[in-house]
Amino acid sequence: MSSFKLSSLVPVIAALLIGCGGEEGTDYSNVTDPMPDADGGTSGGTNSSLPPLGDGVGTLAGASEGGAVDGARSVARFYNPVNVVVGPGGNLYVADYDNSLIRVVSPTGEVRTLIRQQGFNRPFGLVFTPDGRLYAETDSNDLGARNYEAGTLWRIEPEGRAILLLRNLGRPRGMAALPDNRIVLSDPEHHVLRVYDPAMNRITDLAGARDRPGYVDAAGLAARFNRPYDVVFSGGRVLVADQENHRLRAVTLDGMVTTFAGAGTAGTDDGQRMSARFNRPQALALDILGNVFVTDFGSYRVRRIAPDGAVTTIAGAGRAGYADNADPMMAQFFGMEGMDVSPDGRNLYITDGNRGGMEAYHRVRRFHFVR
Repeated sequence: MSSFKLSSLVPVIAALLIGCGGEEGTDYSNVTDPMPDADGGTSGGTNSSLPPLGDGVGTLAGASEGGAVDGARSVARFYNPVNVVVGPGGNLYVADYDNSLIRVVSPTGEVRTLIRQQGFNRPFGLVFTPDGRLYAETDSNDLGARNYEAGTLWRIEPEGRAILLLRNLGRPRGMAALPDNRIVLSDPEHHVLRVYDPAMNRITDLAGARDRPGYVDAAGLAARFNRPYDVVFSGGRVLVADQENHRLRAVTLDGMVTTFAGAGTAGTDDGQRMSARFNRPQALALDILGNVFVTDFGSYRVRRIAPDGAVTTIAGAGRAGYADNADPMMAQFFGMEGMDVSPDGRNLYITDGNRGGMEAYHRVRRFHFVR
């Protein structure tokens, strides 16, 4: 959900990301190099093997059965994966929420555990900054508190160690990296956007008024959001999935908020971005061509906003469930809380967890499409 994704910075800083080395704390290859994939084994309680990945929507890894198992895509297990970000080299980093783990998934579905650490509990937000560092947000702090004030920010070291940076930040969700390595954080419970400066280890307000939901295009504290969820950085501004306003908003780095897309009432109407309707937009991703991808949390669909402003539905049958299908419009999703796109723009990765319930959804899905 991303959270701003590594791929969102590709047009500007791809060379920088690829060139980052271990001396800067950015080389994760020692823990993420994938082993050869195996398209066999079992999948969840159904004891069936996953078919080979192909066109359309498929299961990259995981099953209906929850667990914490590393290995090939058919045997790996998650427990409510909620977010995903594509890192240097194309591996996926997954916030495995109810396991309190950060997992690494290769493009072929091989799963490894990167972070398993006492005090690192319930990760959600993930982001890579331009210098190649990985940051994570957790809903519980290192002291065991878990509430809407206990959000905690961590830096993830390449050897698999989480460094505590700040605690008790509210409940941030989306994380978007800026070109200067600062990070924009959205807090849907408190209806605000804030900015973290790693050089100063300090957070400042950007837009929205704490605990005052609404819909107002304005500057800074005068602006209003209603559950601002995921964020991406595009074209010098931050795009925000303003969930309960059923819109996407755009925020400049000086805090000016405008409406980017959405008519403001729940729906699934495609069309030009200002007249199209969304249904509780949540996860965002941005590809190298400037397409913005949106998960419609309320309609179980994936939408795309093209650079010319055209909104189209590209995946999802519109009902909750689990179904892989070469025809993406016949596929079914459930969780859809996090999403990112591969560096070549050909694959969307979607975390398909249980939305915090007890349902049997513990997968990472892949949507492969031809432009």
